[in-house]
Amino acid sequence: MAMAQENGKGWWDEFNDTIGPAARNLAELESRSTALRTHGPLVIPGMLQTEDYARAVLAATEANPQRAGRYTEFRLTRQRVLTGDSPVTCRAVVHESALHTLVGGPTVMRGQLLRLMEVSRLPNVTVQVYPFEAGVYAAHTRSFVIFGGGAPELDTVYLEHPTNSLILRDGEQLDEYAKMFERLSELALAPVDPESHASRDSLSLIQHVMYAL
Repeated sequence: MAMAQENGKGWWDEFNDTIGPAARNLAELESRSTALRTHGPLVIPGMLQTEDYARAVLAATEANPQRAGRYTEFRLTRQRVLTGDSPVTCRAVVHESALHTLVGGPTVMRGQLLRLMEVSRLPNVTVQVYPFEAGVYAAHTRSFVIFGGGAPELDTVYLEHPTNSLILRDGEQLDEYAKMFERLSELALAPVDPESHASRDSLSLIQHVMYAL
């Protein structure tokens, strides 16, 4: 990816005043990946967040407004991998809980839900909602991202944690998370399709939640 430089430096170095090693690793992984598979159980995945939504999420963990603003800017800059010259393929499975979790108030949430519908118009982005009625699945409470490399053995799993995020590269662990994501996708509703008129798919559920706010 053009955003990652061969000498190991990248755009993320501009945020060294704020972000730590885990965030830098995340940005570099995203910039070097060809595909992303992300699952958000309680909040919308960062790659799909609006500025207002991201700011509200980050303000909940960062009391310093200036630092929260820098974190927000960093998160939005990461999203450029979806729309650059060589955009990555992004598949996201979002639990219905994330649609109902009120982040930043009704206006912010309506903007965020609208963003999910709009970003799904990109040919490289697929968004599915895992509905309540699908029940419990082993992975549905875990937030994770699978970064696709040029070959399966180069894939990486990122597990975000408030104090100690993990990066997994072990083959068996990669295979486990890949299978979990595919199962989540199978159990989720049909992907958001702005042209869809189905009575029960990801788009209709997002619209239902948005209009109820």
